[in-house]
Amino acid sequence: MIDQEYSRYVTELLMDQEQTEEVLSRRFDAIQKLRERMVLYEEEGFLLELVETVFRKKADFILKARTKAEIENILKPSVPRYSCGRFNVDNKYHVEEEELILWSKTSLKAPLIPDGYKRYRELFEKYVQTDRADSVA
Repeated sequence: MIDQEYSRYVTELLMDQEQTEEVLSRRFDAIQKLRERMVLYEEEGFLLELVETVFRKKADFILKARTKAEIENILKPSVPRYSCGRFNVDNKYHVEEEELILWSKTSLKAPLIPDGYKRYRELFEKYVQTDRADSVA
């Protein structure tokens, strides 16, 4: 499914006649790199809805980016900074759905610290639809 989104964004990218060849090349390379990471998330079994949302949000940022530095920031994984018992987001290109995927991957490797678990649960409840009737007892 990422391939459909990828094709749509590449088409949109190629239709933009106002960008320079250099900007076009940077954006195209960035969208390719983003697609590769999303394919890995798909192969790892993450919810397609989350993966597609991450791809769309980051691809939208890429289509608006003007500099190499902006593109590099967009392509960085959405990881918050931990300080004084809180998780802070420093990157304006941070995508919470990707952060949720990364928390999930991390939780499979080792138990999360209590603050990490709290953040993971907060994002899970915000972005993953569950049948709440089963959890009410």
